[in-house]
Amino acid sequence: MQHASGGLYVIRDTLRVIGREQQNRLRVAARVGQEIRLWPLTPRGSLLALRPNRVAHSYLHAVPYFLIALQLIVALGILNVWLLRPGKATPFRGGEAKNLREEFAAYGLPFWFMCVVGVLKVGLALALIAAIWIHGVAQPAAIGLGALMLGAFVMHLKVKDPIKKALPSIAVLAMSAAIALL
Repeated sequence: MQHASGGLYVIRDTLRVIGREQQNRLRVAARVGQEIRLWPLTPRGSLLALRPNRVAHSYLHAVPYFLIALQLIVALGILNVWLLRPGKATPFRGGEAKNLREEFAAYGLPFWFMCVVGVLKVGLALALIAAIWIHGVAQPAAIGLGALMLGAFVMHLKVKDPIKKALPSIAVLAMSAAIALL
């Protein structure tokens, strides 16, 4: 049977792919009865389902662009807080803090811990930007940032901040989870 793309044929247990370039981009992922399902790799490395008689069109075509947007939102937000505005007051600082150093002091954390968290957050944010081109970096960077954001949320709870002050950490945690899971 000729596939909708014109180059793929599925004949019960036999699979032929026309063109070496297409062959390198396809994987046989599952066999259901006598049917072979093909899964082509998207630019991000995700798998997209093909049925033997037609391409399965779905939201998966937009997923790489959505993930890139999430990665940029998270990374640029973190870089903004830690590189451009560490000494400025915002309505989201914990306790009555006016800058990052006072915020960590309000949580009862030492200055060296703030430095470690800052290096981790900036490094992971840069890794999320690099993950636009180096796809294998996105999931570990998102998991790391998610863990740090969970810690930030817990610190807001520790000092009994109103939920409004914890919203940025919750939002970044949710976006990091989406990046890691998609």
